[in-house]
Amino acid sequence: MAKKKTDISKEVAKIWQEAKENLKALGQRTIKLAQKGEEEVVRASRIGKLQLDIVSINLKKENIFRQVGKKAYEIHSRKSEIEPAKLASLFNQADKLNKQIKAKKAQIARLKKEKK
Repeated sequence: MAKKKTDISKEVAKIWQEAKENLKALGQRTIKLAQKGEEEVVRASRIGKLQLDIVSINLKKENIFRQVGKKAYEIHSRKSEIEPAKLASLFNQADKLNKQIKAKKAQIARLKKEKK
């Protein structure tokens, strides 16, 4: 009878040790998954912010294009020739906004590559 108790005790100790090791490994995998999830949320929020920035810049660009049209019509209504110099400032602003959009899109592409 004593031998059976020791055999059972050894078997229980062995099973318990395996369970502890498995739980430890599971805990480590869970931590890694949580960290990956956190990184993914941060990356997605950065991409979202950049996309909102692009929308904002596009709205500014649309406003500039409205101003270009308004100025062109004012010049036309005065029966004047349209001089590019009068619109150059607005064109330069639109060009700067296009560069900002391009830079934001490049940042988004880099963030998406980090994911892989």
